[in-house]
Amino acid sequence: MKLCKYFAAAAVTAVICVCGMSWHYAGAVLPEKRADTDILNTAFYKIKRSIHEAMPGNEGCVVFLGDSLTDYVPFSELLPGVRAVNRGIAGDNTLGALQRIDGVASLKPAKLFILLGTNDIVYNMTADTTVANLTAIIRRVQEASPSTKIFLETIMPVNPELETRRTNDVINALNVRIRAVAQETGAELVDTHSHMAENGVLPLKWTVDGLHLNGAGVVRWVEFLKTLL
Repeated sequence: MKLCKYFAAAAVTAVICVCGMSWHYAGAVLPEKRADTDILNTAFYKIKRSIHEAMPGNEGCVVFLGDSLTDYVPFSELLPGVRAVNRGIAGDNTLGALQRIDGVASLKPAKLFILLGTNDIVYNMTADTTVANLTAIIRRVQEASPSTKIFLETIMPVNPELETRRTNDVINALNVRIRAVAQETGAELVDTHSHMAENGVLPLKWTVDGLHLNGAGVVRWVEFLKTLL
């Protein structure tokens, strides 16, 4: 009897742990459409942001600002000799990035790479909102750190066989607006979309789930960014 109770308790504990991890992971990869502020209120997001804010200054560094696509990349290892600073937070959108951009600008980076917008789609944010947030992000950096060279990247495509929450038609339309933001603000446009696309989609050889990059995909992206460093 005691043994049965032990196994029952262990089973319940395992279920709770799995559910907890699933909930935490869901907050990072956005399995459903949700409000644009949801991610900002999670413990995961608050922890990541507080860690970034506690880091010492690194004037003259190269900052990568974005969501999970950026967060998961070990830039400092892939870019030896570059003072790379990763300011990606999984699940982030342009609203969240705007709220934390002052901390990024305070680093006085030599270069800032911005890849944002794919999560705006699943947050039901309009293209006008995304454009307004990206413009404000760039303007804030230009005001606080005029010497920073800003690179605005187009959103990567997805592979529709695996990723269904975003469509390439919506991504392509948003990229048109992102190109206009670069032109209006004077940021240098980086056509990451075209570099990561084959026949208009993210090929399976570079992704694990149709959205996020695998090792080969990360290497291809970073090798492309190296040409701008």
